[in-house]
Amino acid sequence: MGQKIMVGTRLRKSDAPSYTLEVTEIVTPEDGLPHARTRVRLMSHDLGARLYSISALADPKLFIPD
Repeated sequence: MGQKIMVGTRLRKSDAPSYTLEVTEIVTPEDGLPHARTRVRLMSHDLGARLYSISALADPKLFIPD
């Protein structure tokens, strides 16, 4: 697994560097797998909130530190 994901972590998609996100909340649904609520931006456009699994965000093949 890659980097530690916590509130305030900023990432960008490894295959789309203008797609950035910031973790705003860590949630653990009833299934027990932790997820992160993120604020997503594409260049200067706010795309709103998205929910990603922590394991996906920590995968350096998918996301890199911003």
